[in-house]
Amino acid sequence: MKKKSTGRLILWGVILALAALFALTGFYRVNEGEEAILLTFREMTDKKGPGIYWRLPLVQTVDKVSTSQIHTLELGFRTETGATMSDPSAYTDVKDEALMLTGDDNLVRVEAVCQFTVKDAQSYLYEVDQPESTMKLAFETALRRNIQNKALDDALLSKATIEQEVIPDFQRMLDSYSIGVTVREIRIQNITVPEEVNAAYEDVNNAKNEKTRKLDEAERYSNEVIPAARSEAYQKVQEAEAYKSEVISQATGDVANFNSVYETYVTSKEITRKRLMIETMEKILEGADRKVVVEGDGNILRLMPIETGKEG
Repeated sequence: MKKKSTGRLILWGVILALAALFALTGFYRVNEGEEAILLTFREMTDKKGPGIYWRLPLVQTVDKVSTSQIHTLELGFRTETGATMSDPSAYTDVKDEALMLTGDDNLVRVEAVCQFTVKDAQSYLYEVDQPESTMKLAFETALRRNIQNKALDDALLSKATIEQEVIPDFQRMLDSYSIGVTVREIRIQNITVPEEVNAAYEDVNNAKNEKTRKLDEAERYSNEVIPAARSEAYQKVQEAEAYKSEVISQATGDVANFNSVYETYVTSKEITRKRLMIETMEKILEGADRKVVVEGDGNILRLMPIETGKEG
């Protein structure tokens, strides 16, 4: 009897030990910055935040996702090895992803990085198969769409603008997939012209620079010549106006003088006729060195040297 009792005690001890071990394996911990999904027979039954919990082993399982960790997507390249104290990072180009077409039908090579965090563990784990692959395709689509709306020069010089424009577009796409992530940052590492077309691009760029230089020279010449021409034209107009005023004044004076003489002539024809004759002779003889005066009936001539005052 004692042997049977001892055997039972040992059996019960083993059972209790196994039960205790079984129970202990059911405890799990959710750390800060994590979210846990409790699955019962592979069906979601609960969502847990930070803390210590217990699950029923073999029946329930737990999937945990960090909601604070920053995840990175790379487009156009892949990081092979990170930087060390002695060696820089090593990268591999992915040309199919990097080559994009601009709005003016030029090729550019784009390398970009997206950083995101998980905001909903359930959506991230179960709503979409292979969420990171889906996100990479969506990221590429959003970036290509933005580049296609820009001319080559804008694409090459507007990295910061492109980054800010792509974020909301990319986030809307992810929300439509219910993927449960938040886009934190997009950084354009490089936007360059492919080596295969770089020489042609340099030729075009040089031609544009030459065109700009010629336009600047033409603008400077225009700024010099036009004001001078306008000043000269203004001066000519002012001279013409002055000449016009002078001629009109002279003509007006001549008319007034003629009218005055005419009025005198009408009232005293003989006196006026003599005065006009004298005035006319004064004008005729004014520049002569010697003057001839005819007196009487024309039979007597006298020569008067005006400059000496002697008769001849």
